Amino acid sequence: MKIIGVIPARYKSSRFPGKPLVSICGRPMIYWVYEQAKKVTEFDEIYVATDDERIRDACIEYNMKVIMTSEHHETGSDRVAEVASKVEGDLFVNIQGDEPVIQPEMIRQVISIFTEDDSVYFGSLKKEITDPEEIRATSTVKVVTDDSGDALYFSRSVIPSNVKDGQLARVFRHVGIYAYKRDFLLEFTKMSQTELELGEGIEPLRAMQKGYKIRLKETEYTSIGVDLPEHVTKVEQVLQKENRA
Repeated sequence: MKIIGVIPARYKSSRFPGKPLVSICGRPMIYWVYEQAKKVTEFDEIYVATDDERIRDACIEYNMKVIMTSEHHETGSDRVAEVASKVEGDLFVNIQGDEPVIQPEMIRQVISIFTEDDSVYFGSLKKEITDPEEIRATSTVKVVTDDSGDALYFSRSVIPSNVKDGQLARVFRHVGIYAYKRDFLLEFTKMSQTELELGEGIEPLRAMQKGYKIRLKETEYTSIGVDLPEHVTKVEQVLQKENRA
């Protein structure tokens, strides 16, 4: 199985324009994401997928493989699908471009979903959360799965609601790293965005509303997403602590 890692990176962002190029310990954030992905030996190739020449130029400067993609993609998955239409591969892994300290083992865990069950065509991760503030936050995407690990629903609301006293069910956060078999990915990008996807702002719901499944594996690892400029300091502290900066 040929496995391709793809890091979608767009310059435009409503909350943090130019985020992939923000300096972290003297190098652009996209560099640190790429370096973590390189530690995953299962990858045959790794690409940054962007629609911006400034990001492309930074990739060339730091010897990262880059593919220019359309500026009209609605989601990262759609951008990865364009890469899949240009690059030969069996499994494509979508690595978030704003997680410069992502653990390589998290990527391996997603890949293992497919090596353990050949019938899976769409996979991701989940992590149990217990902090009430994180559970209530609409920025936290929650997921409920069945006994096989297939998602039943994703939401920014609290699911399960746990309103029944003494009968608390565990709550899981969706970890936004995706993997897709090529045929499914190319089909996924042809689907129109659905009511549930648009209402929740969660792209797997596009496929789920049309009857497709997504398998999730539980992970014990955490990462730090850079959503706002103030998150940069947190990442730099981690890099310096690990002597990577």
